[in-house]
Amino acid sequence: MAENHILLLPRIDHYKWVRAVQKFALHYDLGITSDPKKVGDHKLVSVVVAENGYPNEGNILQWLMQRYPDLSIDPITVADQAELVRVLDQRIAKRIRYGKLIGRKAGIEVLPKFPPNRFYLFWPTDYPAILQSFGANPSIYSQFGLPGHEGIDLRAPSGSNVYACAEGEVYHVEEEGNTHNYGRHIRIRHSQGYRTIYAHLERVLVKPGDRVTARQLIGRADSTGNSSGHHLHLTLKKDQATARGETDYPGDIIDPTPFLVYKHQEAEVLEALGINGAGNGALRYPWARPCLVGLANRIGGPMQDADFLVMDQARIEAARINHKTTARTLSRLKALEPEIFLLARMSFPKSPEPLTAKVWLEGMRLDIDRLYRQGVRYFEIQQSPNLQQYGWGTSWRSGEEFGEWWLAIAERLWVEFSGVKLGFPGVSAGGQVPGQRLDSNVFLDGADTAMVKADWLGVNCFWISEAEMNKAEMGRYYEKMRERYPAKLFFITEYGNVNRYTNPVVKGREYVRYLRQLQDVPGIGAAFAQAVSATRGYDALVWRSEQGRLSEIVSEIGGRNF
Repeated sequence: MAENHILLLPRIDHYKWVRAVQKFALHYDLGITSDPKKVGDHKLVSVVVAENGYPNEGNILQWLMQRYPDLSIDPITVADQAELVRVLDQRIAKRIRYGKLIGRKAGIEVLPKFPPNRFYLFWPTDYPAILQSFGANPSIYSQFGLPGHEGIDLRAPSGSNVYACAEGEVYHVEEEGNTHNYGRHIRIRHSQGYRTIYAHLERVLVKPGDRVTARQLIGRADSTGNSSGHHLHLTLKKDQATARGETDYPGDIIDPTPFLVYKHQEAEVLEALGINGAGNGALRYPWARPCLVGLANRIGGPMQDADFLVMDQARIEAARINHKTTARTLSRLKALEPEIFLLARMSFPKSPEPLTAKVWLEGMRLDIDRLYRQGVRYFEIQQSPNLQQYGWGTSWRSGEEFGEWWLAIAERLWVEFSGVKLGFPGVSAGGQVPGQRLDSNVFLDGADTAMVKADWLGVNCFWISEAEMNKAEMGRYYEKMRERYPAKLFFITEYGNVNRYTNPVVKGREYVRYLRQLQDVPGIGAAFAQAVSATRGYDALVWRSEQGRLSEIVSEIGGRNF
């Protein structure tokens, strides 16, 4: 019966998939959903299996069989919407509502997650972020006779690597930067009639006739041609796609998104294709140790005896100090832990007048020199720069302005202090709060040039529950930052549960789980909890009271087994 049969479609480009199945769904009176949790009440589900169609579930067929063992599954594996239309039209013509059914109960093996005969596009940059999707902004592209954006724009800072998406032969290279809308670009012909274009390049590293392998370095990114910012534009074409009605675009242009292999999938796809995994390889960070367990020093005043007791009992391995930290404090910290790692936050107090780079340097240089002479090499310049209380709106109005401000300071310090490691400060994560915070994504977009040049990047991670602790937008905000900056060393310069009603024992155990997770995350030097104590405020975050009573957080952290 039709009410016991439902169609499950990929979440990505959901409405395009809906249009592709509309005729079939109406013919057989079938319901449609993109939520896998809604199919459990049915006896039969026809699942459209497309590359990266179900990012939360991964292998959707295995996911369904594990959760709904009595469910009969009709897998429909396709590369794109055009192929799905052809498959379903054939079913209608042959009066076949579903194909060969599978299910865990029947003991039938699931189709391979990555079929070896499929065409794949390996990620062509080191930055796993799409800036403009296929088909976006139709009002802009209609002037060119296009239904929308004719490819995908991928994050790629100026001079960063561009790789071939698949094995093939270079058939055209445009060396001039301003004679074509694509600027300096490369065109590669692949198997099965596919062709790729890599546009807006700074430099081309191949020539026509060259054979290239998947993930081979072929160029450097830039913003040549009709482009207003550094990125890589990728276009995919398939021979005769326009003539066969497989695409609404001229010139055989099709959507590359279903063919993309995301970074975390590379190893599996390479294995499925029988390709040696050697190539770009794992990223190497300038930090060999696992993430250190850190704690920020007292906020609002000098460290007190009770603070050192916290540091000792919690077995703290790294301390975030500030520009006023004294030589006596440094000596006591080193007495507790001779190998303690020190990171200094150099943050100027809020001023009603704009704080220029020159004024900042005049006010901070002596403290930097003093700390440098005492062995400190890692410095964070300013803090939370997208917040009004730390300069946004008075000293800078955008990420771009702060980036220029930050670079003016950093370039002076790099010259004066040999071996110094200067960090771009962590932002306050989240959307626009009028008068208080500039949207963090907008700020980061503007500050990109400075962040690329920084020695390391700060990250701030806060949450109010364990569920939020495990979200990429909150406790795991470093994952969002890693998408932007895959090769950068990070320090989590602030973290914590800001819920004042969470029991300290629960909070301490939460922190232990958080820190244990970070032990397995490469490229994070240390995570600094906020904070050992404070002269006022920060009630939900401090590890001791002003009367000297230690929070249960201390014993939980001190009792960790790593």
